[in-house]
Amino acid sequence: MLNFNRIMTSIAVEWMLQKHVTVVGGAYGLACDLVRCGLGSLTFVDFDRVDASNPARQDLYPGDTGRLKTEAVAEQCRRINPQIEVECYSADFCSISLDEFDHLFGHTDLFIHAADFVPAQARGNIESLRLGKPAMWIGMYAGGRAGEIVYHVPGVTEACYRCICGQRYAAFNRGMRKISSEGGTILDLHLLDAIAGQIAVGILTRGADNRMGRIIDALGNRNLLQVKIDPDYTLGDKDIFAEYLGNHPANFSFSTIALPMEREHDCPDCSRFRHDVEDAA
Repeated sequence: MLNFNRIMTSIAVEWMLQKHVTVVGGAYGLACDLVRCGLGSLTFVDFDRVDASNPARQDLYPGDTGRLKTEAVAEQCRRINPQIEVECYSADFCSISLDEFDHLFGHTDLFIHAADFVPAQARGNIESLRLGKPAMWIGMYAGGRAGEIVYHVPGVTEACYRCICGQRYAAFNRGMRKISSEGGTILDLHLLDAIAGQIAVGILTRGADNRMGRIIDALGNRNLLQVKIDPDYTLGDKDIFAEYLGNHPANFSFSTIALPMEREHDCPDCSRFRHDVEDAA
């Protein structure tokens, strides 16, 4: 059993031990870190196998080459805490039937989506809304120059993933299938995951009388976080970080902006499931 004594002033470990997280594609290092924070059980969903390029930019090892990624990361989690409960589902997230989905994931307290396939992200939004479950999406921008964390908590955040990322759906309809993170390094990934991890713990322990337990209410409707990694990063020709943080030389990099998001009233996903979400809240 892990000794959590030195983190209990910041994290309600007794709450974490009762929580279940479902991770869809990627976020392997984040999952391991949540186990270190006391997470009691995990489900991994990913059909990929480890290839030779993965260990250089993901929390996997050369000795795992050829193994299912779900099995490799599950083994890591058990090494961290042998008492962790881990389930692996090596299948295409988009192909899971509705009945099977509810059976496999109905007990989930938080979905973490780290796939780069737009339909998987879209289905994650629909199902989390339908079930009234919190969800998080983590994405690295091209070149690893910046990244984003989008999350939705029923009864707390109005805007869902589709409200916030509607342009991504439009791009998919124009032929874009994946969001490329080519050029992103393990260092970029760990920086993004460190922030996402605190949001995840905040969601799982919301209401606890400590800094993690207070973070979600402190954020309110600011459920789009963008993280600057490359000092020269711009979104097109727009420096979104300077827009909010100013042009002082101290605004160099490794900074995060948390932007308030409003619900799109014509959002197909929100409109379809809003009544159920309000009831769940």
